[in-house]
Amino acid sequence: MIIKCPECGHQVSDRAKTCPSCGIEIVGKITRCPDCGEYIFKDDRECPNCHCSINASASEPAAGQSVAAQSYAMMPEIPEIPQPEEPKKKTGHKVLWSSVVVGFVIALIIVFLGIYFYQKSQQEIEMRAYENAMMSAEPAVLQNFLDMYIDASVAHRDSIKAHLEILKKVDRDWQNALASRSKVTLQLFMDRNPENIHVTEARLMIDSLDYEAAKLEDTMDAYQKYMDNHQQGAYYDEAANAYDRIREEAEAKRRQAQQDSIMKAQQAAEPQKIQPAQPKPAKPVAKPVAKPAQTAAKPAKKQ
Repeated sequence: MIIKCPECGHQVSDRAKTCPSCGIEIVGKITRCPDCGEYIFKDDRECPNCHCSINASASEPAAGQSVAAQSYAMMPEIPEIPQPEEPKKKTGHKVLWSSVVVGFVIALIIVFLGIYFYQKSQQEIEMRAYENAMMSAEPAVLQNFLDMYIDASVAHRDSIKAHLEILKKVDRDWQNALASRSKVTLQLFMDRNPENIHVTEARLMIDSLDYEAAKLEDTMDAYQKYMDNHQQGAYYDEAANAYDRIREEAEAKRRQAQQDSIMKAQQAAEPQKIQPAQPKPAKPVAKPVAKPAQTAAKPAKKQ
């Protein structure tokens, strides 16, 4: 009769010497449970199926067993299907099976340990990337963290997003200051963001603006003011040369003015030379005018 192996549950003949699946002995080693009718080992003191107590020495159902069990026991046996003769199994099947189970468990442990250490290493890598991103002033670095570590903790991603918004605002402020070309705006940006990467560029722009203003005024005071405020400025040498040029020109004008003043003073101190009197031209002598001759006396009138 075909039964279910009490050890592995595969179908096997009740007359087979051993189970072809697990190698456990069958003939003379099994019996039916008096309560549920399942085949169990004779050495079992409790049925694995219904958990009823079993008398190990009893091979037949005991008195007082349930009617269902007695009816099941009285059922005619199914004719046995001839089974090919099973090859003799080597001893130690249980040991082999246990070794397989132990090996499988060890493999699972190794896999779980590998997963654990991998996740731990990934967490450490993500933590280092987070710390580097938070210390960076480049928006591209923070955006790269958000793109690469999608599964990072919510706290880390929120911190990176907040920091990124701050950097974007700073970048907008820099673009506005750059476009304005105003010394006041650039200085305000530097005061608000002393550690920003654009501070050096802003300082150079202020240096250029101050020099252009001094150059436009083109006075010694303007160049001196630039040199005082930008001792390491990019245009310090040019401002110094322009300062010297204006000073030399002023000195030359001063010397020329001094010389002119001295000459005027000398001219004023010299006595004026008397010029000889020029003879006056003689007046022409007027020629006498001839008087006309007297006419004859007219005869007197007769009385």
